[in-house]
Amino acid sequence: MRPPSCMLHRSYRSLGYQGRQPQSTIQKCVSTTEYFTEGSSQQRSCQQQPQQWQQARPYSQLKSSSLSSASFSIAGKRRCLVSQSNSASQTSSSDAHHHHQPTLFSLPNLLHPSDFLQLANTAIQDCDAVRQTLASSLSASNNTDSALPITDKVQKAKQTLHLLDDISNIVCTVIDAAELCRSVHASPQWRRGASDCFGILSEYIGNLNADERLYLSLRRFVFADDGNDGSSDTNDPSSTSFTTILSQLPPEYQRMAHAMRREFERDGIHLTYTKREEARELNNVIVGLESLFTNNITEKTKYYNVTGEKMVQEVDRIVPRHVLGQLVRTSESSASDGTNSLTLSSDNLLSNTLLAHSPSPALRKEVYLQSHTAIPENLNVLDSLIRHRHLHSSLLGYKSYAHRVLSDRMVGTPKKVQEFLQRMEEGSSHVYKRDMEVMLEAKRHVEGGGDIEPWDVPFYTSLIKAQRQHQRWKEDDGGSGDYDEDESSQFAGYFSVENSIDGMKVLVQELFGIVMKEADIPIEERWDVDTTAIADEQIPKAGGGGMRKFEFHHEEDGPLGTMYFDLHPRDGKFVHAAHFTIRCGRIRNDDGDDNNNGSHDKTNNDHQLPIVALVCNLSPASSSPTSQTLLSHSEVETLYHEFGHGLHSLLSRTSFQHLSGTRAAMDFVETPSHLFETFSRDPGFLSRVLAVHYATGLPMSERRANHLALSHTDFRGVEVQTQIVHSKFDQALFGEEPCSPSLGGSSSTEMWERLHGEAGVPFAKGTHWHSRFGHLVTYGAGYYGYLYAQTFAADIWRSTLASEVGVIWH
Repeated sequence: MRPPSCMLHRSYRSLGYQGRQPQSTIQKCVSTTEYFTEGSSQQRSCQQQPQQWQQARPYSQLKSSSLSSASFSIAGKRRCLVSQSNSASQTSSSDAHHHHQPTLFSLPNLLHPSDFLQLANTAIQDCDAVRQTLASSLSASNNTDSALPITDKVQKAKQTLHLLDDISNIVCTVIDAAELCRSVHASPQWRRGASDCFGILSEYIGNLNADERLYLSLRRFVFADDGNDGSSDTNDPSSTSFTTILSQLPPEYQRMAHAMRREFERDGIHLTYTKREEARELNNVIVGLESLFTNNITEKTKYYNVTGEKMVQEVDRIVPRHVLGQLVRTSESSASDGTNSLTLSSDNLLSNTLLAHSPSPALRKEVYLQSHTAIPENLNVLDSLIRHRHLHSSLLGYKSYAHRVLSDRMVGTPKKVQEFLQRMEEGSSHVYKRDMEVMLEAKRHVEGGGDIEPWDVPFYTSLIKAQRQHQRWKEDDGGSGDYDEDESSQFAGYFSVENSIDGMKVLVQELFGIVMKEADIPIEERWDVDTTAIADEQIPKAGGGGMRKFEFHHEEDGPLGTMYFDLHPRDGKFVHAAHFTIRCGRIRNDDGDDNNNGSHDKTNNDHQLPIVALVCNLSPASSSPTSQTLLSHSEVETLYHEFGHGLHSLLSRTSFQHLSGTRAAMDFVETPSHLFETFSRDPGFLSRVLAVHYATGLPMSERRANHLALSHTDFRGVEVQTQIVHSKFDQALFGEEPCSPSLGGSSSTEMWERLHGEAGVPFAKGTHWHSRFGHLVTYGAGYYGYLYAQTFAADIWRSTLASEVGVIWH
């Protein structure tokens, strides 16, 4: 799904969540809540979807011969979000268009799948116009430029940086929307149109990366360096012009300048033309492989039968048939042999639920083996991706793909990553060993003995957590008998989608003075239903389990942007949880003459408001408009994690969309998300805001909230060790000796098994969960960033928020 790393430096703006396992399960209250919304219309839509997304076709194959002359707005002037009254007439034209005619993702004229092709062509046309402006300016410049006053040179530098950002803004506004659409839209036609658009613009981005005129404009007008010597030193203090011009730019402009130059040079602009073309071709192959790997995860579903009366009854006990019918959609009979055979699928939600709650080792083993071998075709795709990433990085002058990726991260090098992971493992290994010993003892008690198998881990961690919670309640009770023997009921019913959203509203109001208000979604903006195949009256309404839309507003700064919620599973949808940026925000003055003191005249400024989407696969929504959709606490953690990403995007204040929001260093970008996830575990926030029982309306007691917070530390060693293994695996795949048989290395499956063995993490031979490890595309060589960012989030919480949170909620 990721386009080339380039002057766009998109920092992969769909940010996924790797939560504790299982990430989400169907838990509790299945007898009081129905789990699907508008079943007949959704099923009709889903049945029309193809078995697999076709690979995105490149620009060269799809470029239209007749390009529209429609203008694509790139307006956006600096100011920290002007008030509503002043912004009405100053909003960017794309916003103004959105106000008059709703469209999908607020893109002009995006009303039909085929419109994506037109938008791609228009974006290319508008980018080419900006490129020509920079090229003309470069051609017109000569030695007399050195005689210009320094103020004119500084102004020229600012204009150059803004024009480069305009190019990034034009193409990203379309490709980001296409990325989301191809990942979530209910219509296969929309997904195909978006995928084609994504392929066109990904190839075009490669052309932008190789445009020497853009690079030389940056060097000449910003760095006062013609680049004729081939030097790549972006911090040469010996250049008087360099230090004079750059030092007089505001700090944000300096950051933009250095970032752009590093990204150009990291992508091979310094190479000869022949090698640049070779790099571009390799990158096009990489984009196609990334798309294929991701599309297989989304589109491929494995169906299998479990047989025997006991197995069927066990499934029925955990997942009622009406829920199973919504999770397993196949033309095959769901009970092919009376009551002794049942068709299941590799669906994540179903598999996680059965693994966590079935006491039957046979059922758990079958579910585990089937779900962890669901996408074998991705093994060859991954091998090819590893090979081409390595060849591409080597051509660009890097020792490996990991060296290239980490060159602009906080950690810096693969060696530093290994050192970080080693320290993490040394600090947590004793906790992991203790956790495994506890599980082993539990298995001896329940099953009579045996080693801990990988399909045992979810079940025994859930079982022991419940037992520990039970014991805590008994100890706190002091013998009064005021506790419930059924541990599953201790927290059941306290968490719902509505409670979670209400908690978000409280958080942003108390922390930032922001009002989060739900808005209606016009039919043109919806992607959760195939609007070409259903009647209007069948479209889910706000709060009824379909998409949700929220506008954010600050009393002084005015509107902040829009956040869409797409929270529940459906066929053809991205299967994990992620934050997608649809459009980055940016703010700047009309003339680009920004001041360091941040003082701006509201009346002369324009801005581009950010639009983001939170995409999750929580428990299926209630089909009844009067009943709430209940969630497990782990699902609430996931939702608040993604909400942190969304706020990061909405609250960003940048002159350049290229630096906006989650376009921070990728090993820092998870910090806000982990920070907001922590709120979902805070006892004060739980007992006073977040946890309210759906039936009684009573908040969770402080004692119960404390127990829930404490349970977060249970089996933390297992969670951390698993993430360390995944991080080491990610580094091994893309290191100096990549795991690719075509390059003489071991296979990814061999490395996966080896690392599990070294860490003592249970592994089932012949399985390949990593074939559905989407982070290898989105976070390739950067998965360590989850653990890395958690350290920052923990420090911020302890030093800044922990002592204040209780005061706020009181």
